[in-house]
Amino acid sequence: MTIARPAVTPRRDALTGVEHFLPKPPLIHFERVLRIQGYPDLTQVRPVIRRAAEAMSRTAASLSKPAIAHRIVRLRSIRGELLETEDGPRFRCMAFGRQFKGCTEVAPFVLGVGSAIPERVGELIDAGDLLEALLLEAAGWLAIEDATRQFKTHLRETSLERDCRITSRMGPGYSYKIGNRMHMWPLEEQAALFALFAGAELPATLMNSGAMSPKMSRSGMYGIAPLAPAANVARVGPAISTSN
Repeated sequence: MTIARPAVTPRRDALTGVEHFLPKPPLIHFERVLRIQGYPDLTQVRPVIRRAAEAMSRTAASLSKPAIAHRIVRLRSIRGELLETEDGPRFRCMAFGRQFKGCTEVAPFVLGVGSAIPERVGELIDAGDLLEALLLEAAGWLAIEDATRQFKTHLRETSLERDCRITSRMGPGYSYKIGNRMHMWPLEEQAALFALFAGAELPATLMNSGAMSPKMSRSGMYGIAPLAPAANVARVGPAISTSN
């Protein structure tokens, strides 16, 4: 049976230019939770574990409150490892030139599903229900993945309306392979990403460590490029510039 999910209702903050996107409630399949835990053959899963996975998937879906804040930011240039935005913040990662090739804008975002799931995980651990805690945490991250997919679809559709395409997602703290080397976008640059949302209400807050609270949150950015090459984009080697 297919479960109907309420329609998505984006909201834009006129003062900050930030759009607030509320994904539909997540669909979390207990089979995926079990596979995450290393059960490739579900016919071999003990009934008690299967029932726990089903229950924790339902719990995660009911506790999840997905929300995403994002905005569109014009790029000044990408040169080598340096990405500069017209709003001021600069970011460094050698993967930018390849991941965001041809882009004239980026769409930074902050995503969360609320604090209820990690709080419930903590309660289960305190009660000694370690199996349920493990399964609920896995289901919670699937809720994050579900919200991310919905946001990517929304961003792709709104970008197509402007004759643009989007790239794959990048995020602080992740590494990207260029040739035979891995290049990390430093987690410390999370602060610069959050600076792009100054004054806006966000579904997560940034801690001094660079991690986010609540625990089940995600940040990053997508590149946005015109479907046809922009006339005002100058290319110098691997660099791009959106300045005339």
